[in-house]
Amino acid sequence: MMDGTACVTGNAPWQWDDVVLDLGMQLADLAHQTDVDVLRSVADIETTHATGGVGLVFGLEAATPIGNDLDKLDVLYGLGIRQIGIAYFDSNALGSGLNEVVDGGLTALVRRAVRRMNQLGLAVDVSHSSDRTGIDTCAASDRPVFITHAGARAVWDIPRLKGDDVLRAVAGTGGVIGIDAVGFGPDSLYGDHVGLHTAFAGLLSTEPRPGAPVPERVPYVDGLENPTECFANIAAWLVRDGFTDEEITKVLGGNVLRALRAIWV
Repeated sequence: MMDGTACVTGNAPWQWDDVVLDLGMQLADLAHQTDVDVLRSVADIETTHATGGVGLVFGLEAATPIGNDLDKLDVLYGLGIRQIGIAYFDSNALGSGLNEVVDGGLTALVRRAVRRMNQLGLAVDVSHSSDRTGIDTCAASDRPVFITHAGARAVWDIPRLKGDDVLRAVAGTGGVIGIDAVGFGPDSLYGDHVGLHTAFAGLLSTEPRPGAPVPERVPYVDGLENPTECFANIAAWLVRDGFTDEEITKVLGGNVLRALRAIWV
């Protein structure tokens, strides 16, 4: 949450006051209803699942709002944030984003930040970070690291996706790689996902690299025209293709829960 909506005081998102204001307003709304649980621990997940409820985990796609002040990580944790990305498309004080021509990797500050995140129990995400930043983050973390929403660059050569070295680094931490989203599914979209990526290709770094093959564009993915509403089809396809219940459970959330048991301490 709080990426496109965190633009209260200007066009650039990720201002600290904007993020805290947005988070506070969301929490105020949630405090006045009984339909959604705010999840802050593995026990919360298990309780909500057991009762058939709906759970919400607050996360930030970039740590940009903290600037150089690591104590703000503690504040965000206290406000319910449980997952934070290192950088979004643009670089910040912690590391390089996807848009940078020169991949500077981690700063000394982010090594201390990753250590603080590990100590607090904040899940670290490198979905929008540069390759070097993602690899360095994995080396600095003693907890599993997430790529919550990306894909393999070997399949489609665009900056938005990840090279095999990054994927291996995340796997080496015991982390989880989400195909476009955690496990499977949309990147926070209700509606035409292909249309979104077509309209905002320049902003989302989804254009192929110079000289890279251009994949065939389709108007929609059959069976996932609206990824959110069609999510159940993925489980059905896995059953159809002979995957075991254990394998299906892992990719539909079990792997994430396993990693969170080691992170949310």
